[in-house]
Amino acid sequence: MTLDHRSDCWGRLNEVADAAPILTLLDTLPAGFQEARRMMLRHLRLHAVSQVLEAGCGPGTALPDLREWVGPSGRIVGLDPTLALVAEARARAVGTPQASYDVGDIRQIARPDESFDAAFCDKILVHVAPVPQALGELVRVTRRGGRVGAVEWYSQGMIVAADYGLARRVIDGSASAGALNPMAPLELESLLAGAGLQEIESGSVVAETREYLPSLKLMLQRRVQQAIDFGAISATEGDGFLGELDARGAEGRFYWAAIVRWAAGTR
Repeated sequence: MTLDHRSDCWGRLNEVADAAPILTLLDTLPAGFQEARRMMLRHLRLHAVSQVLEAGCGPGTALPDLREWVGPSGRIVGLDPTLALVAEARARAVGTPQASYDVGDIRQIARPDESFDAAFCDKILVHVAPVPQALGELVRVTRRGGRVGAVEWYSQGMIVAADYGLARRVIDGSASAGALNPMAPLELESLLAGAGLQEIESGSVVAETREYLPSLKLMLQRRVQQAIDFGAISATEGDGFLGELDARGAEGRFYWAAIVRWAAGTR
């Protein structure tokens, strides 16, 4: 049987000529995203000699956090399908010999069964299908008694201080392009249980900021263009929405928030 492997626009980044905007987005997210990741990593029960896999590692954003848990005798392995992001992750890992990054797909991890003490993904399940296949691979490569975790954010629930009706039309009108599996963050516990994990622990963090961060500017510009492409708003309305956000940012009246959820369970 052939699996229906699908992904949204994040799965097509190898077709993008310039990855710099993607790096800006991933590197300047509100602090709540890191807080949620750190909470999840704590519940992976890592220690100085742990061998841990991150599937969908991007440019190695989690490496500084992982270094706090995994000592020089441990091992950090990252996989990502985007060539430019793997290259960046390798550059950032210089001086961390226990870390390695390779091209790979969370749905078909080229590692033997039970290769790691722990495995996790961060903002990946919302973007790929089938989700059970992705989680099943994380479980497969984790030893019995090891821990598997995930961090996801509910993009459809984000709030932004702006014209309310227009903001909802932007967010709702771009929904089909914004996330392939928008409900995954709200179903993490049941998804992990369905993958056979036990002793599941979970929680939520409100990522919020009053600063119009570069990541949010890029993200909201992207969502506006998607809403225009789908006919949910006009180009004039899109320009007006983004103009309001720019003005709010300049005047200190900007606000953005979203729920970021984490969960971890034992194999």
